[in-house]
Amino acid sequence: MKYFEIEALSIDEAIDKVVSEHKFPKEFIEAEAIEEGSKGFLGIGKKNGLYKVKVNDYEFLKRKIRLTLTEILEKMGITDFRIELMEDYPVCKFNIISEDSNILIGKTAQTLNAIQHIIDKIFNLEDDADNNFVVDVENYRERILTYLKEKATSLAANVLRTGKPAKMPPMVTMIRKEIHMAVKSIKGVKTESYGNGDIKTLYIVPERAKKRREKR
Repeated sequence: MKYFEIEALSIDEAIDKVVSEHKFPKEFIEAEAIEEGSKGFLGIGKKNGLYKVKVNDYEFLKRKIRLTLTEILEKMGITDFRIELMEDYPVCKFNIISEDSNILIGKTAQTLNAIQHIIDKIFNLEDDADNNFVVDVENYRERILTYLKEKATSLAANVLRTGKPAKMPPMVTMIRKEIHMAVKSIKGVKTESYGNGDIKTLYIVPERAKKRREKR
């Protein structure tokens, strides 16, 4: 939810200001008076009131993102698809079901990552701390993350035992971030990424290696 305190002559005028300035449709807006305004008599004694305006930006973005995803897929030439909504607030996943799933995912998930990046930029989702809108294709994220997290946990155990770094396959940003977070919970190891662009190779290394360098 987003909240605004608006000075206006009436509650309707307060809502109209939010619609005009922030481009939210009225159907996603509720308002209540903190202090009622007055239009006065023949313009005399006119006084602005103060109104609390609440916008359900989650529902608004959910609708807009679904429509935008549909447009993106159609422009890609994907015609046979459906978009399932999987909600666990504040997470809302748009799971694309299509016979062209391999195309939509792409090599090392590059296409899926690009679609997510476009949605993030269009709706400024990277700056949205309240909502988490995720694009997926036939639950690919869940499947690959389960596999990679298990692999990372196993490699981390080897790193702790041998003291030698372990290399994981190249990953796009959206996958790499999740693996970074998973390994972060394992004491004694850390992750480092190397490479240019969005696809980077992730290494799991002993934390003590850094401490040795710091003592020199």
